[in-house]
Amino acid sequence: MRRTNWKKWEELVVNDTKVSRKSVLALLKGEKPSTAIVDLGGRVASFSKPAYLDFKKYLGLGAELSQNETVTLLNTIGDFDEEIFQFVGCPFRRVFLNPPSTFHLRVLKDGSFRDEWGVKYVPRGHFNERIGHPLRDVVSIDELESFPWPDSKDSQRTRGIKEKIVHLKNDPDIAIVAGHVSAGIFQDCWNLRGMQKFLEDMAVNPRFANALLEKVTDIHIGLMDVFLSTAGHDVDIVETADDLGSQKGMLISPRMYRELIKSYHRKLNLAIREKTKAKILFHSCGAIMPVIEDLIEIGVDILNPIQPIEEKMDPYILKERFGGRLIFHGGLDVQKLLLYGTPEDVEEHVKKYYAALGPENYIMAPANSIQPGTPPVNVIAAYRAAREFIR
Repeated sequence: MRRTNWKKWEELVVNDTKVSRKSVLALLKGEKPSTAIVDLGGRVASFSKPAYLDFKKYLGLGAELSQNETVTLLNTIGDFDEEIFQFVGCPFRRVFLNPPSTFHLRVLKDGSFRDEWGVKYVPRGHFNERIGHPLRDVVSIDELESFPWPDSKDSQRTRGIKEKIVHLKNDPDIAIVAGHVSAGIFQDCWNLRGMQKFLEDMAVNPRFANALLEKVTDIHIGLMDVFLSTAGHDVDIVETADDLGSQKGMLISPRMYRELIKSYHRKLNLAIREKTKAKILFHSCGAIMPVIEDLIEIGVDILNPIQPIEEKMDPYILKERFGGRLIFHGGLDVQKLLLYGTPEDVEEHVKKYYAALGPENYIMAPANSIQPGTPPVNVIAAYRAAREFIR
Protein backbone atom coordinates (compact mmCIF):
# COMPACT_ATOMS: atom_id res chain seq x y z
CA MET A 1 0.00 0.00 0.00
CA ARG A 2 1.36 3.44 -0.94
CA ARG A 3 1.65 6.25 1.54
CA THR A 4 -0.50 9.14 0.32
CA ASN A 5 1.19 11.81 2.44
CA TRP A 6 4.96 11.31 2.49
CA LYS A 7 5.69 14.63 4.22
CA LYS A 8 3.44 13.75 7.17
CA TRP A 9 4.94 10.28 7.35
CA GLU A 10 8.48 11.62 7.54
CA GLU A 11 7.48 14.14 10.20
CA LEU A 12 5.70 11.55 12.33
CA VAL A 13 7.83 8.44 12.02
CA VAL A 14 8.76 7.20 15.48
CA ASN A 15 11.37 4.58 14.63
CA ASP A 16 14.15 5.60 12.28
CA THR A 17 16.26 2.53 13.06
CA LYS A 18 15.01 -0.99 12.57
CA VAL A 19 14.60 -3.04 15.77
CA SER A 20 16.63 -6.21 15.38
CA ARG A 21 15.48 -9.71 16.26
CA LYS A 22 18.74 -9.95 18.19
CA SER A 23 17.37 -7.32 20.59
CA VAL A 24 14.13 -9.28 20.96
CA LEU A 25 16.01 -12.49 21.71
CA ALA A 26 18.15 -10.64 24.26
CA LEU A 27 15.02 -9.51 26.10
CA LEU A 28 13.52 -13.01 25.95
CA LYS A 29 16.68 -14.25 27.68
CA GLY A 30 16.43 -11.56 30.38
CA GLU A 31 19.20 -9.39 28.96
CA LYS A 32 18.98 -5.67 28.29
CA PRO A 33 18.15 -5.06 24.61
CA SER A 34 19.89 -2.39 22.58
CA THR A 35 16.56 -0.60 22.14
CA ALA A 36 13.22 -0.68 23.94
CA ILE A 37 10.98 -3.44 22.55
CA VAL A 38 7.38 -2.72 21.58
CA ASP A 39 4.52 -4.78 20.23
CA LEU A 40 1.32 -4.14 18.33
CA GLY A 41 -1.14 -6.47 16.72
CA GLY A 42 -2.75 -9.84 16.99
CA ARG A 43 -5.59 -10.42 19.41
CA VAL A 44 -3.89 -9.18 22.59
CA ALA A 45 -2.60 -5.72 21.63
CA SER A 46 -4.70 -4.62 18.71
CA PHE A 47 -6.97 -1.85 17.48
CA SER A 48 -10.71 -1.74 17.21
CA LYS A 49 -11.54 -1.49 13.52
CA PRO A 50 -12.70 2.18 13.69
CA ALA A 51 -9.60 3.27 15.61
CA TYR A 52 -7.34 1.42 13.15
CA LEU A 53 -8.94 3.08 10.14
CA ASP A 54 -8.60 6.49 11.83
CA PHE A 55 -4.92 5.76 12.50
CA LYS A 56 -4.26 4.67 8.92
CA LYS A 57 -5.99 7.75 7.57
CA TYR A 58 -3.96 10.02 9.83
CA LEU A 59 -0.74 8.44 8.55
CA GLY A 60 -1.81 8.86 4.94
CA LEU A 61 -2.31 5.13 4.35
CA GLY A 62 -5.91 5.39 3.20
CA ALA A 63 -9.13 4.81 5.13
CA GLU A 64 -10.06 1.30 3.99
CA LEU A 65 -8.79 -2.19 4.72
CA SER A 66 -6.70 -3.95 2.09
CA GLN A 67 -7.08 -7.61 1.22
CA ASN A 68 -4.09 -8.43 3.44
CA GLU A 69 -5.66 -6.88 6.55
CA THR A 70 -8.15 -8.94 8.52
CA VAL A 71 -10.79 -8.35 11.19
CA THR A 72 -11.46 -10.75 14.06
CA LEU A 73 -14.89 -11.95 15.15
CA LEU A 74 -14.80 -9.30 17.89
CA ASN A 75 -14.30 -6.55 15.27
CA THR A 76 -10.69 -5.88 16.13
CA ILE A 77 -7.76 -6.05 13.71
CA GLY A 78 -6.03 -9.41 13.25
CA ASP A 79 -3.55 -8.79 10.41
CA PHE A 80 -2.06 -5.30 10.04
CA ASP A 81 -0.69 -3.24 7.17
CA GLU A 82 3.07 -3.90 7.13
CA GLU A 83 3.79 -0.18 7.04
CA ILE A 84 2.08 0.26 10.43
CA PHE A 85 4.59 -2.17 11.95
CA GLN A 86 7.47 -0.31 10.33
CA PHE A 87 6.12 3.03 11.50
CA VAL A 88 5.95 2.07 15.20
CA GLY A 89 9.07 -0.11 15.14
CA CYS A 90 7.31 -3.36 15.99
CA PRO A 91 9.52 -6.42 15.32
CA PHE A 92 6.76 -9.00 15.93
CA ARG A 93 4.64 -10.65 13.24
CA ARG A 94 1.92 -13.19 13.99
CA VAL A 95 0.69 -16.31 12.32
CA PHE A 96 -2.72 -17.78 13.11
CA LEU A 97 -4.49 -21.08 12.65
CA ASN A 98 -7.31 -21.10 10.11
CA PRO A 99 -10.90 -22.16 10.79
CA PRO A 100 -11.66 -25.77 9.79
CA SER A 101 -12.98 -26.61 6.35
CA THR A 102 -16.37 -27.42 7.91
CA PHE A 103 -16.87 -23.88 9.24
CA HIS A 104 -18.33 -21.12 7.09
CA LEU A 105 -19.13 -17.78 8.68
CA ARG A 106 -22.77 -16.81 8.02
CA VAL A 107 -23.70 -13.27 9.01
CA LEU A 108 -27.45 -12.71 9.31
CA LYS A 109 -29.34 -9.53 8.42
CA ASP A 110 -29.16 -8.31 12.01
CA GLY A 111 -25.38 -8.71 11.97
CA SER A 112 -25.39 -11.76 14.25
CA PHE A 113 -23.38 -14.91 13.58
CA ARG A 114 -21.98 -18.00 15.28
CA ASP A 115 -18.35 -19.07 15.62
CA GLU A 116 -17.07 -22.61 15.11
CA TRP A 117 -17.93 -23.48 18.74
CA GLY A 118 -21.57 -22.52 18.07
CA VAL A 119 -21.37 -19.38 20.25
CA LYS A 120 -23.60 -16.56 19.00
CA TYR A 121 -22.35 -12.97 18.55
CA VAL A 122 -24.34 -9.78 18.01
CA PRO A 123 -23.11 -6.25 17.20
CA ARG A 124 -22.90 -4.00 20.27
CA GLY A 125 -21.67 -0.55 19.29
CA HIS A 126 -18.26 -0.92 17.62
CA PHE A 127 -17.69 -4.48 18.86
CA ASN A 128 -19.35 -7.88 18.65
CA GLU A 129 -20.59 -9.41 21.90
CA ARG A 130 -21.10 -13.09 22.72
CA ILE A 131 -24.69 -13.69 23.80
CA GLY A 132 -25.65 -17.19 22.62
CA HIS A 133 -24.31 -20.11 24.67
CA PRO A 134 -24.98 -23.50 23.03
CA LEU A 135 -24.38 -25.59 26.19
CA ARG A 136 -26.52 -23.44 28.49
CA ASP A 137 -29.26 -26.06 28.87
CA VAL A 138 -27.05 -29.16 29.05
CA VAL A 139 -27.59 -30.95 32.37
CA SER A 140 -25.43 -34.09 32.21
CA ILE A 141 -21.87 -35.03 31.35
CA ASP A 142 -23.15 -37.60 28.85
CA GLU A 143 -24.73 -34.81 26.79
CA LEU A 144 -21.31 -33.27 26.24
CA GLU A 145 -20.28 -36.23 24.10
CA SER A 146 -22.94 -35.50 21.48
CA PHE A 147 -22.03 -31.83 21.09
CA PRO A 148 -20.48 -30.91 17.68
CA TRP A 149 -17.04 -29.94 18.99
CA PRO A 150 -14.50 -28.10 16.79
CA ASP A 151 -12.29 -30.43 14.77
CA SER A 152 -8.76 -29.61 15.87
CA LYS A 153 -7.14 -31.92 13.30
CA ASP A 154 -8.76 -30.51 10.15
CA SER A 155 -6.02 -30.05 7.52
CA GLN A 156 -7.43 -26.64 6.56
CA ARG A 157 -6.18 -25.31 9.90
CA THR A 158 -2.57 -24.98 8.75
CA ARG A 159 -3.14 -24.03 5.12
CA GLY A 160 -0.68 -21.32 4.12
CA ILE A 161 1.14 -21.15 7.46
CA LYS A 162 4.44 -22.61 6.21
CA GLU A 163 4.42 -20.26 3.26
CA LYS A 164 3.76 -17.24 5.48
CA ILE A 165 6.59 -18.23 7.82
CA VAL A 166 9.00 -18.65 4.90
CA HIS A 167 8.03 -15.16 3.71
CA LEU A 168 8.48 -13.65 7.20
CA LYS A 169 11.87 -15.31 7.65
CA ASN A 170 13.15 -13.49 4.58
CA ASP A 171 13.55 -10.62 7.02
CA PRO A 172 16.01 -11.84 9.67
CA ASP A 173 14.95 -9.08 12.09
CA ILE A 174 11.36 -10.29 12.42
CA ALA A 175 10.32 -12.24 15.53
CA ILE A 176 7.44 -14.63 14.82
CA VAL A 177 4.53 -15.18 17.22
CA ALA A 178 2.03 -18.05 17.13
CA GLY A 179 -1.25 -16.29 17.85
CA HIS A 180 -3.53 -17.88 20.43
CA VAL A 181 -5.92 -20.52 19.15
CA SER A 182 -9.07 -19.59 21.04
CA ALA A 183 -10.41 -17.38 23.82
CA GLY A 184 -8.98 -19.60 26.57
CA ILE A 185 -9.88 -22.82 28.38
CA PHE A 186 -11.84 -21.15 31.19
CA GLN A 187 -13.34 -18.54 28.90
CA ASP A 188 -14.39 -21.04 26.23
CA CYS A 189 -16.25 -22.92 28.96
CA TRP A 190 -18.21 -19.85 29.98
CA ASN A 191 -18.74 -18.85 26.34
CA LEU A 192 -20.31 -22.25 25.79
CA ARG A 193 -22.25 -22.35 29.02
CA GLY A 194 -22.84 -18.68 29.86
CA MET A 195 -20.71 -17.05 32.54
CA GLN A 196 -23.22 -17.24 35.39
CA LYS A 197 -24.08 -20.85 34.58
CA PHE A 198 -20.45 -21.98 34.44
CA LEU A 199 -19.55 -20.17 37.67
CA GLU A 200 -22.48 -21.99 39.28
CA ASP A 201 -21.15 -25.27 37.88
CA MET A 202 -17.76 -24.60 39.45
CA ALA A 203 -19.35 -23.88 42.83
CA VAL A 204 -22.06 -26.55 43.09
CA ASN A 205 -21.33 -29.09 40.34
CA PRO A 206 -17.53 -29.31 40.04
CA ARG A 207 -17.75 -32.79 38.49
CA PHE A 208 -19.58 -31.33 35.47
CA ALA A 209 -17.29 -28.29 35.41
CA ASN A 210 -14.21 -30.53 35.30
CA ALA A 211 -15.70 -32.65 32.52
CA LEU A 212 -16.25 -29.54 30.40
CA LEU A 213 -12.82 -28.11 31.24
CA GLU A 214 -11.20 -31.43 30.29
CA LYS A 215 -13.01 -31.52 26.95
CA VAL A 216 -12.11 -27.93 26.08
CA THR A 217 -8.49 -28.44 27.18
CA ASP A 218 -8.15 -31.47 24.91
CA ILE A 219 -9.34 -29.37 21.97
CA HIS A 220 -6.87 -26.60 22.81
CA ILE A 221 -4.06 -29.14 23.02
CA GLY A 222 -5.14 -30.62 19.70
CA LEU A 223 -5.11 -27.17 18.09
CA MET A 224 -1.68 -26.38 19.49
CA ASP A 225 -0.37 -29.78 18.37
CA VAL A 226 -1.43 -29.14 14.78
CA PHE A 227 -0.26 -25.52 14.88
CA LEU A 228 3.16 -26.11 16.44
CA SER A 229 3.85 -29.26 14.44
CA THR A 230 3.87 -26.85 11.51
CA ALA A 231 5.29 -23.70 13.11
CA GLY A 232 6.91 -24.67 16.42
CA HIS A 233 10.54 -24.54 15.27
CA ASP A 234 10.12 -21.10 13.75
CA VAL A 235 8.25 -19.10 16.39
CA ASP A 236 9.74 -17.11 19.25
CA ILE A 237 6.53 -16.72 21.28
CA VAL A 238 3.35 -18.77 21.62
CA GLU A 239 0.28 -16.91 22.83
CA THR A 240 -2.24 -18.41 25.24
CA ALA A 241 -5.12 -16.65 26.99
CA ASP A 242 -7.80 -16.81 29.67
CA ASP A 243 -9.43 -13.84 31.35
CA LEU A 244 -9.18 -14.43 35.10
CA GLY A 245 -9.68 -10.91 36.43
CA SER A 246 -11.94 -7.87 36.49
CA GLN A 247 -11.07 -4.24 37.15
CA LYS A 248 -11.49 -4.84 40.89
CA GLY A 249 -10.05 -8.30 41.41
CA MET A 250 -10.21 -11.95 40.41
CA LEU A 251 -13.31 -13.33 38.68
CA ILE A 252 -12.96 -16.39 40.87
CA SER A 253 -11.07 -16.86 44.11
CA PRO A 254 -7.40 -17.85 43.94
CA ARG A 255 -8.36 -21.07 45.73
CA MET A 256 -10.95 -21.92 43.07
CA TYR A 257 -8.42 -21.14 40.36
CA ARG A 258 -5.93 -23.54 41.94
CA GLU A 259 -8.51 -26.27 42.51
CA LEU A 260 -10.30 -26.15 39.15
CA ILE A 261 -8.41 -24.24 36.43
CA LYS A 262 -4.69 -24.31 37.12
CA SER A 263 -4.11 -27.97 36.26
CA TYR A 264 -5.63 -27.46 32.81
CA HIS A 265 -3.42 -24.46 32.12
CA ARG A 266 -0.44 -26.54 33.22
CA LYS A 267 -1.48 -29.39 30.93
CA LEU A 268 -1.72 -27.04 27.94
CA ASN A 269 1.66 -25.45 28.68
CA LEU A 270 3.32 -28.86 28.96
CA ALA A 271 1.87 -29.81 25.57
CA ILE A 272 3.24 -26.58 24.08
CA ARG A 273 6.67 -27.27 25.59
CA GLU A 274 6.78 -30.64 23.83
CA LYS A 275 6.51 -28.87 20.47
CA THR A 276 8.61 -25.72 20.78
CA LYS A 277 11.28 -23.87 22.73
CA ALA A 278 9.38 -20.60 22.24
CA LYS A 279 8.38 -18.49 25.21
CA ILE A 280 4.78 -18.86 26.40
CA LEU A 281 2.76 -15.65 26.66
CA PHE A 282 -0.38 -15.72 28.79
CA HIS A 283 -3.09 -13.07 28.35
CA SER A 284 -5.46 -12.21 31.16
CA CYS A 285 -7.24 -8.93 31.64
CA GLY A 286 -7.85 -7.55 35.09
CA ALA A 287 -6.34 -7.53 38.56
CA ILE A 288 -4.74 -10.99 38.75
CA MET A 289 -1.84 -10.30 41.13
CA PRO A 290 -2.95 -13.13 43.53
CA VAL A 291 -2.27 -15.86 40.92
CA ILE A 292 0.80 -14.56 39.10
CA GLU A 293 3.04 -16.83 41.18
CA ASP A 294 0.87 -19.77 40.07
CA LEU A 295 1.24 -18.76 36.43
CA ILE A 296 5.02 -18.69 36.73
CA GLU A 297 4.94 -22.11 38.39
CA ILE A 298 3.05 -23.67 35.46
CA GLY A 299 5.38 -22.29 32.81
CA VAL A 300 4.20 -18.83 31.80
CA ASP A 301 7.14 -16.70 30.58
CA ILE A 302 5.38 -13.51 29.45
CA LEU A 303 2.35 -11.91 31.13
CA ASN A 304 -0.04 -9.71 29.16
CA PRO A 305 -1.57 -7.13 29.45
CA ILE A 306 -0.53 -6.07 33.00
CA GLN A 307 -3.58 -3.83 32.88
CA PRO A 308 -2.76 -0.49 34.55
CA ILE A 309 -5.17 -0.74 37.49
CA GLU A 310 -4.17 1.57 40.31
CA GLU A 311 -2.69 -0.28 43.30
CA LYS A 312 -3.85 -3.72 42.08
CA MET A 313 -1.35 -4.15 39.20
CA ASP A 314 1.27 -1.56 40.13
CA PRO A 315 4.37 -1.90 37.90
CA TYR A 316 6.79 -1.31 40.77
CA ILE A 317 5.19 -4.13 42.78
CA LEU A 318 5.18 -6.40 39.73
CA LYS A 319 8.90 -5.80 39.27
CA GLU A 320 9.66 -6.27 42.98
CA ARG A 321 7.76 -9.56 43.25
CA PHE A 322 8.25 -11.13 39.84
CA GLY A 323 11.04 -9.29 38.04
CA GLY A 324 13.66 -11.61 36.56
CA ARG A 325 11.17 -14.49 36.49
CA LEU A 326 8.60 -12.97 34.14
CA ILE A 327 8.54 -10.69 31.12
CA PHE A 328 5.79 -8.08 31.25
CA HIS A 329 3.84 -7.20 28.10
CA GLY A 330 1.27 -4.44 27.65
CA GLY A 331 0.71 -1.74 30.25
CA LEU A 332 -0.48 1.00 27.88
CA ASP A 333 -3.89 2.12 29.15
CA VAL A 334 -6.49 2.04 26.36
CA GLN A 335 -9.50 2.91 28.55
CA LYS A 336 -8.60 6.42 29.75
CA LEU A 337 -5.05 7.46 28.97
CA LEU A 338 -5.01 6.93 25.19
CA LEU A 339 -8.60 8.12 24.83
CA TYR A 340 -8.54 11.24 26.98
CA GLY A 341 -4.94 12.03 27.89
CA THR A 342 -2.53 14.35 26.15
CA PRO A 343 0.54 13.15 24.22
CA GLU A 344 2.60 14.38 27.18
CA ASP A 345 0.52 12.25 29.57
CA VAL A 346 1.06 9.23 27.34
CA GLU A 347 4.80 9.82 27.12
CA GLU A 348 5.08 10.09 30.91
CA HIS A 349 3.13 6.85 31.39
CA VAL A 350 5.27 4.87 28.93
CA LYS A 351 8.54 6.07 30.43
CA LYS A 352 7.24 5.28 33.93
CA TYR A 353 6.57 1.66 32.93
CA TYR A 354 9.98 1.21 31.30
CA ALA A 355 11.67 2.75 34.34
CA ALA A 356 9.63 0.64 36.77
CA LEU A 357 9.92 -2.72 35.00
CA GLY A 358 13.24 -2.34 33.22
CA PRO A 359 13.67 -2.64 29.44
CA GLU A 360 15.03 -6.18 29.93
CA ASN A 361 11.67 -7.19 31.48
CA TYR A 362 9.15 -5.18 29.48
CA ILE A 363 7.52 -5.11 26.05
CA MET A 364 5.35 -2.01 25.70
CA ALA A 365 1.99 -2.62 24.01
CA PRO A 366 -1.65 -1.58 24.32
CA ALA A 367 -3.31 -3.27 27.29
CA ASN A 368 -6.05 -4.52 24.93
CA SER A 369 -7.56 -3.14 21.73
CA ILE A 370 -7.19 0.59 21.13
CA GLN A 371 -10.68 2.04 21.40
CA PRO A 372 -12.76 3.96 18.84
CA GLY A 373 -12.18 7.69 19.13
CA THR A 374 -8.56 7.38 20.28
CA PRO A 375 -6.53 10.33 18.94
CA PRO A 376 -3.83 8.98 16.61
CA VAL A 377 -1.34 11.46 18.10
CA ASN A 378 -1.59 9.63 21.44
CA VAL A 379 -0.72 6.30 19.85
CA ILE A 380 2.23 7.93 18.10
CA ALA A 381 3.34 9.51 21.40
CA ALA A 382 3.40 6.08 23.08
CA TYR A 383 5.66 4.46 20.52
CA ARG A 384 7.88 7.52 20.22
CA ALA A 385 8.34 7.56 24.02
CA ALA A 386 9.37 3.89 23.96
CA ARG A 387 11.80 4.53 21.16
CA GLU A 388 13.38 7.43 23.03
CA PHE A 389 13.73 5.54 26.32
CA ILE A 390 16.82 3.75 25.00
CA ARG A 391 18.81 5.30 22.20
